Amino acid sequence: MREVIGLIGREAMVEKAVGDLKKGRHVLFTGPAGVGKSSVLVGALAALGNCRTPPLSFFIDEIQPKAQFVDLARQLLAAGVVTPQALELAERYHGMAPEEIEWAEIRRAVNRISIRDLAGAIVPAIHEHEGRILIAVDDLSDLTPTMGAFWTAILEQAQITGCASARKRNLARLYWKLTEHPVPPLPENQAKRVVIFYMARTGMMVEDRRLFLGHVVKQAGGNPQAIADMLTDAGRERVVDRRKIREMAHAAGVVYLDFTPVVIICTAGIVGSRYLAMGTGDKALYILAGLAAAVLLSVRVFIFRGAGRAN
Repeated sequence: MREVIGLIGREAMVEKAVGDLKKGRHVLFTGPAGVGKSSVLVGALAALGNCRTPPLSFFIDEIQPKAQFVDLARQLLAAGVVTPQALELAERYHGMAPEEIEWAEIRRAVNRISIRDLAGAIVPAIHEHEGRILIAVDDLSDLTPTMGAFWTAILEQAQITGCASARKRNLARLYWKLTEHPVPPLPENQAKRVVIFYMARTGMMVEDRRLFLGHVVKQAGGNPQAIADMLTDAGRERVVDRRKIREMAHAAGVVYLDFTPVVIICTAGIVGSRYLAMGTGDKALYILAGLAAAVLLSVRVFIFRGAGRAN
């Protein structure tokens, strides 16, 4: 989808972000899931790479914090910024050129290194490197305060940019150093541009183009991922008729409530009430607990059946 529509509706945002990155600022793109943070980040990196003196850039698309550090170590090693000695690799790797080291051979050894030791190898190496380094992290949403401290240490030596669903209070020390660029939903006119452009580029056959355009734009609510999901789904049809248009929906950015804790607590309360009734001989409480159990079992079936359909 990104390859087809590019950055329609995000041109000004990319330009603004590139301006901040050129000034050496750390940039954080924020917004709900599917709103297009990653697309803006990738677009800004591409534009920055076309500058006269682009920084040495590294892009990390891992989600788990430990995996992010391992991937960063891999890329820094391949670029010759981090040495095999710093990562405590076997002596036979010490004299090798970066391009000669096979990652598959050393992956396990690097994975066994603690995050603290990885940071201890990465930070001094970046500090000693001549030239500007830019590290782009696709998702900073799941950082813990400890991981935030490690990234703060790296931020002191390199330029950081990335994406997060929102700023977290427990990561204030990291986030206050990042210039925030909120990524809002696409305006209706820009969302229409995306749909029209996609239809033209892919040759999508639609029975009622006006109905299709209005339905996709309304259902998506400006969320690019929602638009992409519906267009991709519709693109599988030979001809998108009116019935298919009315059935189109998406799940991008939708959050489902987990009722499991509620069900567990209610079940425990009912079981406890029945034992209490048996111990005290309270028939009314025993009957009431039995009725509550029957209601809970009935409701539970519908709750989990609905959750299964939603997923």
